[in-house]
Amino acid sequence: MNSFRKNLQRNPVIRFCASLKITLTCLVLLFILTFWGTVDQVYNGLYLAQERFFNSFFFLSAGFIPFPGAQLVLWVLFINLVCTALTRLVYKRDQAGIIVTHFGLLLFFVAAFVTLHGVEESRLTLMEGEAANVSSAYHDWEIALWKGKDGGKDVVAYGAKGLRPGRQLEFLEYGMILTVGQYYPNSEAYSGGQVTDAVLNASGIQTLKAVALNKEPEKNLPGCVLTLKGADQDAAPLILYGGEDGPLRITKGGTDYFLQLRRKNFPLPFLLRLKDFTVEWYPNTEVARSYKSLVEVIPPGGTGASREVLISMNKPLRYKNFTLYQSSYAVDKAGRESSTLAVVRNSGRLLPYFASFLTFGGLALHFLLMAFRTKSRG
Repeated sequence: MNSFRKNLQRNPVIRFCASLKITLTCLVLLFILTFWGTVDQVYNGLYLAQERFFNSFFFLSAGFIPFPGAQLVLWVLFINLVCTALTRLVYKRDQAGIIVTHFGLLLFFVAAFVTLHGVEESRLTLMEGEAANVSSAYHDWEIALWKGKDGGKDVVAYGAKGLRPGRQLEFLEYGMILTVGQYYPNSEAYSGGQVTDAVLNASGIQTLKAVALNKEPEKNLPGCVLTLKGADQDAAPLILYGGEDGPLRITKGGTDYFLQLRRKNFPLPFLLRLKDFTVEWYPNTEVARSYKSLVEVIPPGGTGASREVLISMNKPLRYKNFTLYQSSYAVDKAGRESSTLAVVRNSGRLLPYFASFLTFGGLALHFLLMAFRTKSRG
């Protein structure tokens, strides 16, 4: 092992990657990106700022100057810490605290990677008395097809991201094929005056017009023109639009099928019922001070007892790998209130806690060992 480490220490690439200068440079870049991204989100919105500064490897500043994104900086810093662990750390008993702290920091990077690539964020909007076991994405869409009126089972869906003219969506379970004619990530729909049977649509839409993407992606309403094969309406053109309330009904052999362009759905491992929603206002204003949702959590298939949970702005509901936060609310024209909960599914949610425990424990161990050494010398 000693000869292996000596060979690594002689390697100029490994020695360069373990340089303290790289560590300091990465920390400075992260500070700049954090400050820059925080300011930018005021003008361009949270999502675009995250995508540009934190979820990218490079982005262009002033339109032509390349600048490293947070993903690249964090990968470089991770490699820097790994090379440091291989070449510069002294693996002795009196250095145990430093070693544990170092591996705690590495675990933070693993947690960040799992969070970036393994987290599902969605939302669930309910009115009092309503219940649901499916949440919907903020800005990801899908083309879904199901049989019969109940779309809760046997739904076949294709993600709308990356749809291109000419692509075929095969619904082999139902013997149908959709061919994409046009897809617009954000669009406006028009009825075109008199409704005809030339184009199949659930709400009388006859044409779509592409419009510029919104700075807040959740406000984009995509639309697509497709050709259907395999149903009674064979080779019929149809239009799906994200702003429609209901699905398009098609038939095959006397059986009803439903087709819809909708926000991507995520099944929940429980049924959630909104029992009561309350809002507290600041005195003499229409500004909400706080809002709370009293919900009933019902396990699947009645396998356990249901429980009531009060979700507020600082008190989320946790259920296995799911966390539900009070996000917002709305009041319709009839004065009925609805509550929107942010749903986060994170399989690696415990990793940051383990990393924090290791880092804190390593620092505590290091200072204790230093204190014992100082005392023994005295």
